[in-house]
Amino acid sequence: MSKPVKRTAKKGKISVSKPSATPANQDPVGASTTSTQGGKPLNTLKQNLTGKRKAIFEILDDVKKVRPEQWQDPNQVEQLAKNFANKLGLPVPEQRIKQFVNAYKDATKNGPSANVDELVQKYGQNVDEQTLKEIKKFIPKTK
Repeated sequence: MSKPVKRTAKKGKISVSKPSATPANQDPVGASTTSTQGGKPLNTLKQNLTGKRKAIFEILDDVKKVRPEQWQDPNQVEQLAKNFANKLGLPVPEQRIKQFVNAYKDATKNGPSANVDELVQKYGQNVDEQTLKEIKKFIPKTK
């Protein structure tokens, strides 16, 4: 649900200004992921995604359309990440996108046998144990 549009009148002219995408009292995603709900990044992400069901399904459809060779190109993955953040309306700093792409490169360079704990230690300074458990649910078990 969007915020109301602020209207002001000056000498017979009406100007319309849209509210800021990032309110002054709200941190952008990734800038300080420990600011809400007890400092748990996973809870912050869940809170940020509340009400974004349509965008999430659009993103899932977009992911289905990505060809396997596109996933091998980090530049394509970076562009997808930016597009997904925009669709969700979440402000993600460029530094966080670059950090994600670097983690993606590390995670995929040796195939599906990436060590999640090492990646989190290297790139995820604010990842708590609950979030780490959730991440590991999506990683295939290797022998």
